[in-house]
Amino acid sequence: MKQLLLFFLLLFSFLFTSHAQRLVERRVSLAVEDATLEEALYQLADQNGILLSFSNDILPARRVSMQMDQVSLKLVLAQLLQNTALQYQEIGNQVVIFLPPETTFTISGFLEDARTGERLINANILERNSGRGTASNEYGFYSLPLPAGKVVLAFSYLGYETQEKEFVLREPVLFNLAMKASLTLEPVEVVSQRITSIAGVPVPGAGQEIDIYEAEHLPTLGGESDIIRLTHLLPGVQTGTDGVGGLHIRGGDNGQNLIMIDGVPVYNIAHAAGLFSVFNSHAVRSARLIKGGFPARYGGRLSSVLDIRTREGNSKNFGLRGDVGMLSGRLSVEGPIVREKASFFLSGRWSLADWYLQPLTRGLKEEKGEDGFIGYHFYDLNAKLNYELSGRDHLYLSYYSGSDRYTNQGQASDTLAFAEGSQQPATNFYRFDRQYKDAVSWGNRVASLRWNHLFSDNLFANLALTYSGLDVRINYFAVDSLFQLSTQHTVNRLFEVGYYSSSIEDVGARLDFDYLAIPHHYIRFGINLAHHDFLPGLLAGTGEKSGNGEIDSLPGSPEISRRAVAMEYVAYIEDEFRLGRNLILNAGLHAAAFSTPGKAYWSIQPRLSANWQVSKRIGLEAYYSRMQQPVHLLSNSAVGLPTELWVPSTDKVAPQEGWQLGMAANWAFRPGWSVELDGYFKSMDNLLAYSEGALFLNDWEENVTAGSGTAYGTEALLRKSSGKLRGWLGYSLAWADRQYEQINNGQPYPYKFDRRHEFKLALMYRIQDWVDLSASWVYSTGFAFSPPIGQYEVIIPGVGPVQAIDFGDKNAFRMPAYHRLDVAANFYIQTDTRLRHTINVGVYNLYNRRNPLYYDLRSRYVQDGNNIRTQKEFVQVWLIPMLPSLNYSIQF
Repeated sequence: MKQLLLFFLLLFSFLFTSHAQRLVERRVSLAVEDATLEEALYQLADQNGILLSFSNDILPARRVSMQMDQVSLKLVLAQLLQNTALQYQEIGNQVVIFLPPETTFTISGFLEDARTGERLINANILERNSGRGTASNEYGFYSLPLPAGKVVLAFSYLGYETQEKEFVLREPVLFNLAMKASLTLEPVEVVSQRITSIAGVPVPGAGQEIDIYEAEHLPTLGGESDIIRLTHLLPGVQTGTDGVGGLHIRGGDNGQNLIMIDGVPVYNIAHAAGLFSVFNSHAVRSARLIKGGFPARYGGRLSSVLDIRTREGNSKNFGLRGDVGMLSGRLSVEGPIVREKASFFLSGRWSLADWYLQPLTRGLKEEKGEDGFIGYHFYDLNAKLNYELSGRDHLYLSYYSGSDRYTNQGQASDTLAFAEGSQQPATNFYRFDRQYKDAVSWGNRVASLRWNHLFSDNLFANLALTYSGLDVRINYFAVDSLFQLSTQHTVNRLFEVGYYSSSIEDVGARLDFDYLAIPHHYIRFGINLAHHDFLPGLLAGTGEKSGNGEIDSLPGSPEISRRAVAMEYVAYIEDEFRLGRNLILNAGLHAAAFSTPGKAYWSIQPRLSANWQVSKRIGLEAYYSRMQQPVHLLSNSAVGLPTELWVPSTDKVAPQEGWQLGMAANWAFRPGWSVELDGYFKSMDNLLAYSEGALFLNDWEENVTAGSGTAYGTEALLRKSSGKLRGWLGYSLAWADRQYEQINNGQPYPYKFDRRHEFKLALMYRIQDWVDLSASWVYSTGFAFSPPIGQYEVIIPGVGPVQAIDFGDKNAFRMPAYHRLDVAANFYIQTDTRLRHTINVGVYNLYNRRNPLYYDLRSRYVQDGNNIRTQKEFVQVWLIPMLPSLNYSIQF
């Protein structure tokens, strides 16, 4: 009101000022050295007999120096007030200095952990008076335009003390805050687990934070805390038996998830075929999962985004943490290079299973009459360096490397006796020899060099150079021989041999901007380019051979598939803006081009999501996303090994395309309790799969078929987020199907992970500060599969009769329902002010449920009258029985 009145006074003065010499044209002198603006204005008025009118509350805290003699007053004022929002106007015999109505200033800065100096991602900043708010970005930067005058900012972050700070805004403010972890282990109350930019209001498309606290306190497999296994407990997220089979979200394939380490895509996330992920929980700082409503800054995949950020390292003190469990050991070290300016973080994980796996499996194989063993080893290495060049510049160097090696080999012999001959049967003796060996190795490498620069209090930029590589090698063979002892002749030999190879190298550059100069708007835009280099190849085959000849190669054995290179170009812009007090929208465009020899694919992908806060505790959300994916993950389910193959789009194979829309409701019906409902529909085209019967894959492009898929369903989540008892209960009702021209005679069929019902329960209970208990239980409808229902004989010209297996309609049968109960307890022992011990004990699959992994088709020799023939058997294979775990951790 005061500013409005002042505005009319100024207007009146302008209309009725006399034509006499104006006051601002008077000659004045001023000489000040390192004075405050307030002191300079008072000296100007006193020395020159001029009446200056102003409020001290609007003067910015700045110092000035100047030497002026007999110059106009307006020139002196222009010099004093330059680079401020202040203006002046002559009114009668005085000059009034004022702030124009609706003047805004920006408060910006970085939020960090007070103990370690690490930046805090997605912390909430709320201005109490106006209700305006924002959240810190991936590098801890925030920026919030606010009206001039008194403001009260509240800074909050899960697990940290909420802090308030008062400001009188007279100019842009740069305010960095070191937030302290909460002194109590009790979690702070939150209205929703979704990321919020205004208290209680979920940001559209922001997704769901994966709580590292929950990953380390819920039951684990072998004592190995894992954020991917934590996502398995969320509705809409599916996986195979005991985690084998990858991550399938809302009816999507395992290869349709954009999973990133520090902004760099990772192609393989599994150790032990999916029992564990490559993400060492020691190294993870934050993780965010988005299942729908994708912001425009993300692209290249159809089904989900999992954005994982790693630890930066303690810039104030050295720290060490070590873990040893039944399956692996971990060691992490961090500390300052230059105190409070540069730091490092280094964490390694290595498997221990091979120490007892080989002796154990040798004994088990000996009991079956075999000579052999199973060996398995994996490791992970995370490293990061960061250096603060200045208050506006920061460098980060990140690196990850991980690898797996698996071997399964054995051989056995047995003597068989058969009565042969029709008139006078004679007993003939045969020696049955079986030999097999599987050798598998795979590994990731990820690196990034990032430069953050703050151009102004409302323009933040990040430039990144990235590298991602994947190498997979599989060799396997199995030979069954029947040798007649009397004639020293090999009667029959069955064999299966194969070699699989896949390598990918991506080199890219990315430039992203955050622009927050416009009130109620958070604008992001950027560009990205990547060079893809694929070298895929697959060889697999089975056969039968008579006589004593050696099996040297498969007939017509192919060479490794040709190398494929491509360039990917991306530009995006998105705006998160607010309409009124309770409606937030995120609208954006993601433009992409994928250039491969002979063809280029272009796409414009609109993204839109909206959140309406109906009341303090009820929110509604709607979203729509169109996505394109230029890379494909092929999986041949006929081979019993993880023969998944990454291939690019080519001039013959188009990129995958899809769109998804959905609606969600959030209700925080009482403090610490919330319920969320989410319904979605997803359509996918140009999905790639192997054609039925494709075995000799010398050219994968000629052995694949393109198709479509749909997925739809409803998800519900009841969560308790405060108090001694925490946890959630999730349920999903879902449908997913596929249709390919060259599969199932072109008819639609259920997708393998078309699991109709899923229940997921996770509970954590803190008894005392030194002990807590946890449990998780999952139930899901069995996945769809195609068992062999018969066999028939096919005559192949030039080859002769071949026995073919009839699988019937695709995925017409269901595995038994999957369910499992896990329990755990954590004990905390503090032996020093900095030394902390943790002992974790637990049981995986407490009631020893034998959940089937797959059904295997095996052969054995039987006598059929006077002949010997092979007979196929259908055998259920299950993976993990009841398994106790023990893990010890020490940290200081």
